[in-house]
Amino acid sequence: MTNTKQKILNSAINLFNKKGLVNVRLQHIADESNISVGNLAYHYCSKKAIIQAIDKELGNELELLLSIDQNFPSLIDFDNHLTRYFFILNQYSFYFLDLLEMKRAYPKIHTKRLAYLEKMILQIEEWIRLNSDKDIIKPEKSDKQYFRTAESIWLIITFWLTQRQVRDKKHHELNESYEFKKFIWNHLIPLLTKSGWMEFEALILPQLQQKFYLDESLYLDFRKFI
Repeated sequence: MTNTKQKILNSAINLFNKKGLVNVRLQHIADESNISVGNLAYHYCSKKAIIQAIDKELGNELELLLSIDQNFPSLIDFDNHLTRYFFILNQYSFYFLDLLEMKRAYPKIHTKRLAYLEKMILQIEEWIRLNSDKDIIKPEKSDKQYFRTAESIWLIITFWLTQRQVRDKKHHELNESYEFKKFIWNHLIPLLTKSGWMEFEALILPQLQQKFYLDESLYLDFRKFI
């Protein structure tokens, strides 16, 4: 990909994230890229072509995340996986905030996205089962408990930005990353065995303190979540 084409995509992503998908025209993207509309059209003939190129770029990142099945077996590996998801959420926020607009205007892209999202649920469920076999996660108490937990985590990831905007929450990336992980771990901590809780305290809690500890008032005591 040429530098100009990548510059156009970066400008489009920035504008889509700030203004929303429907509020951005080719002229806006050209202005943001400091090029003429004619030059932009030489590289991408339409807004749809730009969105398709962005979707391919994002798809490559999601494919990489979703191809990691057995490579994040521990709790800390899963926590790092959540960090990567949070990065994608913020880098391509319009992709998650404009779900209905994407479905209406670009149904083929939406169909591809659904495949990614469904695979995400299955990946999380497989991770839970893997850790159940290791006596880190408790056995299922009811049919499809692991699947429902994975689905709940998927909902948090997919609609995290939407609920933040609806509730008019201010964006502070460092604190928000902590909140994002806290909500997800709230669904997993009740499933931890004694060994799982010991691993959580030994591996994850120090990592969270290192990443998100700003002052004494923000000390992360996850014991209160169980």
